[in-house]
Amino acid sequence: MGIVTSRRTVLGLLAAGTASVAAPWVVRPAMAQSKTVNITTYDGFLPPEFVEKFQKDTGIAVNVRLTDDQGKQYNLLTAEGAAPSTDLVTVTGHRLSQFIAGNLLAPLDTARLKNWGNLAAPYAGAPQITSDGSVYGVPLLAGFEAMARNTDYTKPSDSWGMMFDPEYKGLTTYILSDMVTIVMKYLGDDGDFVTYDGKPDVAKVAIDKAQAFLIEHKNMVRKYYDAGSEVQQMLINEDAYVAQCWSGPVAKLIMDGHPVEISIPKEGTYGFIYSFNVVNNAPNADAAYALLDAIMADPEVGAAMTRASGFSSTMAGVDQVLNDRERAALTVPPEQLERIQFFSAINRDMKNSMIDAAVSAIKAA
Repeated sequence: MGIVTSRRTVLGLLAAGTASVAAPWVVRPAMAQSKTVNITTYDGFLPPEFVEKFQKDTGIAVNVRLTDDQGKQYNLLTAEGAAPSTDLVTVTGHRLSQFIAGNLLAPLDTARLKNWGNLAAPYAGAPQITSDGSVYGVPLLAGFEAMARNTDYTKPSDSWGMMFDPEYKGLTTYILSDMVTIVMKYLGDDGDFVTYDGKPDVAKVAIDKAQAFLIEHKNMVRKYYDAGSEVQQMLINEDAYVAQCWSGPVAKLIMDGHPVEISIPKEGTYGFIYSFNVVNNAPNADAAYALLDAIMADPEVGAAMTRASGFSSTMAGVDQVLNDRERAALTVPPEQLERIQFFSAINRDMKNSMIDAAVSAIKAA
């Protein structure tokens, strides 16, 4: 059995858990033989205040290697083989099978984590981090593709069709490769290609429809953007009124008080979970487990991670330490949560190659 994806078991708390957590932000000393832990992660995922306290309380030095791409993590671990230079890596659910197949991750021994029970119920042993009955990694943050709009200049809409409304011609923006999959869903097809496994002809018909649609509406978009900071700046500068975006960057704008709203349109969207994963043959496994356990010890840590990244926490009680604006930024109505489909690891090669070809054709048109 591969990695199983189930929306309903995971989506209950994209806005963080509701159960309170009694454990204070106290870090207990780790095993004496591990005085260093090396982690590869994204900017903002590991709060510096937490790292400082963890180092002081345990004597374990935390070395953070920042990355901006999971492919780079995969390639580095593959090249290092049985002697990895890092102990923990940050992986999303749809890439997990690639890392497991490459024998790059160790199954997680949850019995070594006293605070495992502090995860919000939908995430403890979440299907997105489970393979062949083993848990791989601690789920930490969750996010989804959303539609963002400037509330000063736009009217509410419940459809991705807003991106192509003539009223907003030249005032929309999106990541083109992501929008191909969203448009496939908008047109009633499978933008994650799961149902097209072994059916390349069917997939080609579906993606050709999306490609033709985006070429037809190419004059509507102001810019194809690449980075979260780009869409943030376009919304702040009012260069775009409507955007396809990942929830994290735009949630940060809302928390900063900008007139922006995010929603999940009725046609649906795609989502993901980030997890911290112990590397196979990690040189400092004991220290890695100590760090993971400390992260889960207090909802304040999850709240700090949420504030820094803009993504939703998987830890119980985080909603109780966020303020009203933060909760608004990181929460969508329950009926919208049901519209999220988590990315699957199935049929990734076909999906990636067909999307790359479609993106090239749209840009060239």
